[in-house]
Amino acid sequence: MSLQQAMGKARAALQDITPLPIEGIASSERDSEGWRIVAEVIEAPARMGDNDLLAAYELALDASGELTGFRRLRRYHREDREE
Repeated sequence: MSLQQAMGKARAALQDITPLPIEGIASSERDSEGWRIVAEVIEAPARMGDNDLLAAYELALDASGELTGFRRLRRYHREDREE
C-alpha cells in the first residue's frame, strides 16, 4: 500500500471514529506491521480568533490498510502547535 493510500484509509477510519473535522495529517511512517499515521482534528473551534483546540490522534494500519488501533496523543491550542 502506498503512502497516499495509507493516508486516505487513515482519514476514512478517523471519520468513522469521530465526527470532528480533520485538520490534516501531521506525520506518517511505515513500520514492520503497516503504517502509523498521526492526524490532527479540531476538537473545539475558537470562539474568537484562531486559537482552536486541536488533538493529535495516532492510527495504526496493517499492511492491507485495516485499522488495528488508535489513540489520542495530546490536546493543544493551535498557537501551541509545534511547527
